[in-house]
Amino acid sequence: MRSAGLNSGGMIGPVPFSRADAEALIAQGEFRRFLFAALDAAGLFAAEGPAQGATPRDLSFAEGRRSLGFALLQLAHGGQPLPIHAADPIGLTTLNAVIAEALRPHPQNAAQNKDITHEPGNDEPARYGDLGSE
Repeated sequence: MRSAGLNSGGMIGPVPFSRADAEALIAQGEFRRFLFAALDAAGLFAAEGPAQGATPRDLSFAEGRRSLGFALLQLAHGGQPLPIHAADPIGLTTLNAVIAEALRPHPQNAAQNKDITHEPGNDEPARYGDLGSE
């Protein structure tokens, strides 16, 4: 597979997606959260490691998804400043930014999460106590 790095015209990959496009996207928290979801759907964070499946077709499908995930990561990594991009060609800096953004609490989720309270001395959210015990 062809790398999605910068070409001589300052473009990333074979399509008209410029470094400026990547810079604008990677600067947005919404895009970094989207990219996390895409990388997760591609299986990059799966615990089972390389693609596993019952048939070769399953393996090919899973590896294709992972490959697309890595390509998306490289496209976004093209938006990092040139010194970072040069020092980190595989995109760990971008992956770190994507994961950090996904872990950050967001104001739009505050209303959803306000009913999850913690009881003193208990690490489990109080709402789970209502489920009863076995």
